Amino acid sequence: MGRKIEQGSLLAAGKKVEGLHVVLEGIAGDYPPVVFEHGCGVSSDVWALVYPEIAKLTQTLVYDRAGYGFSDPGLLPRTSDRCVEDLHGLVERVQLARPFILVGHSLGGFYARLYAERYPEDVAALVLIDASHEDEIRGLFPLPHLKRQRLSVRLYGLAKLVARTGLLPWLAKHHWIPGFGSFVAKLPERSREAMWARVFTANSLEAAESEYDCFVGESGSVPGSRFARLPLAVVKAGIYQPSRSRKSSGREQVARKLYDTAVKMQQLSEAGRLIEADGSGHHVQVDKPGTIIGIVKRLLEQTRMLADSAGHQGKSEA
Repeated sequence: MGRKIEQGSLLAAGKKVEGLHVVLEGIAGDYPPVVFEHGCGVSSDVWALVYPEIAKLTQTLVYDRAGYGFSDPGLLPRTSDRCVEDLHGLVERVQLARPFILVGHSLGGFYARLYAERYPEDVAALVLIDASHEDEIRGLFPLPHLKRQRLSVRLYGLAKLVARTGLLPWLAKHHWIPGFGSFVAKLPERSREAMWARVFTANSLEAAESEYDCFVGESGSVPGSRFARLPLAVVKAGIYQPSRSRKSSGREQVARKLYDTAVKMQQLSEAGRLIEADGSGHHVQVDKPGTIIGIVKRLLEQTRMLADSAGHQGKSEA
C-alpha cells in the first residue's frame, strides 16, 4: 500500500481519491498508521518535515482538504461536519488500517477532536497542535479576539476576490507575498514551491474563508465529549508566562485564555499530556518538527504496548 520515502518528497506525488489529494507513505506493520490534518489557509505540505520520519516506522496518510493544495473544491459551506465526513470517507476508501493516530493542527485540531468523538473506534491516539477551541467563539475570550477572528474571515474573502483576478497568484509566483517566504523557508524546496503555487489560489482561499466563517459562526458541530483514557498530547506553541502586573494587556489576556483552552483539551482524557513548545510560532510542525516527531513516536510505542496488553488480556480470559 505504501512506500518508503526521503524527506522533502513532493506531496503532489500523491493521487486523487474522489477529488481529494492524498499521499499514503510508509508500510503498515507493528504500529498503527498516522493521519495528519492540516490547519486553515495552508495545505498538507506543512507536514513535509514530519511525516517522512514517521513513514519510516509506519504508514502515514497526508491529504489536502477540499479546495486546498491539489484537491478539488468541495461543497460549500465548509462546515466542520463536512470536513470530518470527508476524512472518514477517505479513510474508508483507501482502506486504512484502524485505529490510527490522528494529528491535527490549528483548525485541523478542532476537526480532529470532532472526528475522535464521532468515530472513537477509528482513533488510537490524538495529537492536538495549537488547536482551535470552541471557547474562542463563545464569548469566553476578550471581544477584540473575536473581532479579529471575524476580520480574518473578511480578509480571506477579499483575498479570494483578488486571487480570481489573477493578481494574487502572480504575486505568489514571484514570491512577493510579505511574510510568507519566512514562514515556508524551513520547508524542503519542493514543498516550499508547492505552497507558493497552491496557497494563494481562489479555490484555496474560498475554502479557508468558508471553513473559518463556519467555525466563527458555529454553523458546524462542536465537540463536547471526553475521551476517557485515550492517549492524548496537546501541544501549545511557545511557553506561557503569566503577567506580573495586576492589570494585564489585551494580548496577555488572550495568551492566558489560549493557555487555558490548551489545559482544557489536555483534561479531556485521563491520559492527556500538555507539551509547551518553547521558541515556536503557531506552526509547531514547521518551527519545531523534532518536537512533533518525538511526540508521535512516543504515542506509537504507547499504543502498541496498549494493544499488546489488550491482546494478552483477551487470550487469558479466553
